[in-house]
Amino acid sequence: MEIAIYGKGGIGKSTVAANLSAALSQQKHRVLQIGCDPKHDSTRLLLPYGHKLTTALDYMRVTNPQDYSLNEILAAGFGGVGCVEAGGPEPGVGCAGRGIISMFELLSLFGLKERYDITLYDVLGDVVCGGFAVPIRREYADTVFIVTSGEFMALYAANNILRGIRNYDGGNKRIAGIVLNRRGINDEAERVGRFAEAIGLPIIADIPRSEAFAQAEAANKTLAEFDSDGAEAGIFRNLAENIVHGIGKYNAEPLSDDELEHIVAGTQDAQQTSPQIGVTDAVCTTVVGMTDAHTTDVNKTKAQTGTETPSKPHEQDIIDFTSPNRYLSKNVIHSEPLHGCAFNGALTMSAQIKDAVILAHAPKSCTYISYQTMSSTGRRRLFERGSLLPSSIAPNLESTDMGEPEMIFGGMEKLVGKVAEIKKQKPKAIVVVSACPAGIIGDDIDKAQDLGDAGTPVFTLRTDGNMAGDYLQGMLMCYTELARQVISRSVRPEENLVNIVFEKVISKNTADNFALIESYLRQMGVGVNCRFLCDTDYESLKNFKKAPLNLLAHRDYTGKLLEDFFSREFGSKFFDLQFPIGLSETESWLRSVAKYFGKQAAAEEIIGAHKLLYENEIEKLRRKMSGKRLMILTYNHDIDWILGAAIDAGIEIVKIGILNFSQDEGFRTKLKLPVPVEEKYDRDNRTADVKKHRPDILLTNYTSISAGDVPLADTIPMAPGVGFFTGLDMIRRWAGLLAMNLKGEWEQDERLFRKYYTR
Repeated sequence: MEIAIYGKGGIGKSTVAANLSAALSQQKHRVLQIGCDPKHDSTRLLLPYGHKLTTALDYMRVTNPQDYSLNEILAAGFGGVGCVEAGGPEPGVGCAGRGIISMFELLSLFGLKERYDITLYDVLGDVVCGGFAVPIRREYADTVFIVTSGEFMALYAANNILRGIRNYDGGNKRIAGIVLNRRGINDEAERVGRFAEAIGLPIIADIPRSEAFAQAEAANKTLAEFDSDGAEAGIFRNLAENIVHGIGKYNAEPLSDDELEHIVAGTQDAQQTSPQIGVTDAVCTTVVGMTDAHTTDVNKTKAQTGTETPSKPHEQDIIDFTSPNRYLSKNVIHSEPLHGCAFNGALTMSAQIKDAVILAHAPKSCTYISYQTMSSTGRRRLFERGSLLPSSIAPNLESTDMGEPEMIFGGMEKLVGKVAEIKKQKPKAIVVVSACPAGIIGDDIDKAQDLGDAGTPVFTLRTDGNMAGDYLQGMLMCYTELARQVISRSVRPEENLVNIVFEKVISKNTADNFALIESYLRQMGVGVNCRFLCDTDYESLKNFKKAPLNLLAHRDYTGKLLEDFFSREFGSKFFDLQFPIGLSETESWLRSVAKYFGKQAAAEEIIGAHKLLYENEIEKLRRKMSGKRLMILTYNHDIDWILGAAIDAGIEIVKIGILNFSQDEGFRTKLKLPVPVEEKYDRDNRTADVKKHRPDILLTNYTSISAGDVPLADTIPMAPGVGFFTGLDMIRRWAGLLAMNLKGEWEQDERLFRKYYTR
């Protein structure tokens, strides 16, 4: 059972919550109390005097996600009640409601609620904020209590809470009743009674204004611990018994503001049946909704749960971030500076579904920046090579154009309207991706899935801008979440088909690489079923499982994460090798793929023809390049394709420095290298190393400031071309450039410029 206790700030919710948790724990239930108020004082009475519980948000702010530990934010209070406090930002800074959402996401990673019989949320009554409204969403609280006094503002807040619950519930019944926490004002019981009668809810407990509460709080104890035999403690004991045995649930039927004013003032007759209020020997309390069917023995409940005593927090509850439910970028794991935005990464990848519309739930500016990122590859290729890539030039992107009104009042209405508008275009699917503002204000974009139908399903990616992480984290979320939502698990595999996974869509040579790989496969009688996610369509993604084998385009850090995901989630079989780069890799790759499909003869024919061409060409290059000195400083972690070709051509490798890269981890080689590899290379050493090693060729990923100190400087592509001749082609270019003596020509030009340029 999950109980949410709502009410106006300062109305006594925390006191009610703590005393109710204590009473429930005395009935041998495992109780978890979660304080959702930034004041973080909900569990104070349950914990020993002076105990300072670290709030979830304070902990998340200073802790690396990989090091999250449950026992840092969970404490066992009176009766073994589990105590967690959300905390929040300083007043006037940030969005405390968004903090509540972040805390719930953290607790779900630990699976904390599954350890308890009853979870109780003590929530600030500000339900106009999406964050504080989270506990009344259907996936959380199944029972809601509203605490109020007879003061008008307390009743106004209670009525507002009913409005919030009605917005989430529709026709569902979850409200258990009203807890009257008396303030001692005139006609208090009558005012609350009229309100309860008008909204059709029972007064489930009537708590008197008593010195016992002040005395217990002064001792930092609940009534159950301070004076368990007192009449006040009996109120919570009776309420706990009612909850355990079963309690009636009601619809949320809020009043209009005018109706509320008249009813509280007693100037309008209520039309509904008044609640029944029972009185014990000691104090007024309420027993509602109890039938013979609900009078279950507490011992029977204890037997069903299998617990005799409340549980305490485990000492070593660490989140396993290697689990199939969590795939993290290097940025998130190592707390590196953001390498782009998760929203941008998810948007870029999802736009690869050609017959879907990608809807950015975001401000226009965020959508525009992402649009420019996506289209830049196509525009660059158009300018450089005169070839047109329509999908890159004009991505299938729409936006909800969130503005200030959406930030204040929420953006769901605009999102719903935009989805309805796009559905008229009859796309195969709609993918909704959220930016930072949607996450900050607590828009529940998953609701948009309910707007889909068989003709146009709606899928959602809750990246919430950069709050989810960097660009790569957005890519990972797009891969994993779209796979879970789109791929049909009932599709059976067919022969001679492969899927291609993790092509780098922003690379200029992706299309050329795919064309070459597809030609190799076609010559062996093997077809491509799906490209996940690159230049694809909805039906291909849906039928992903039709292919019995999956080929990774890149077996780097991200590629291996995706292999792990698809293997765990869908039982997918992956080929051991990435797309082949260079002679040795291509030869091994073709033989292995051919062996899997029984196409060895076709593979050998391809290999024989290409290997002969390679050997003839490398012999010519060896006469020109033998003894040349090569220095490599690169972000690439897998460069055997160039190292192998350089060794074949007789080039002397004098230095290999590998720089830290946001999208890969760990240098890999199958070669016996003549020099050690320096990983995590410090680029500040570059100039000194060039002077020390005196290379003829300096190979980097970027234009080097040290280029003037070497005869030839070249750049290594982040995503090299595939096939037999990749390394050979680069060395052929070096041989041609060195023969031209461009450096000498440039120096002559510089002398002439300095001589004749008029200053």
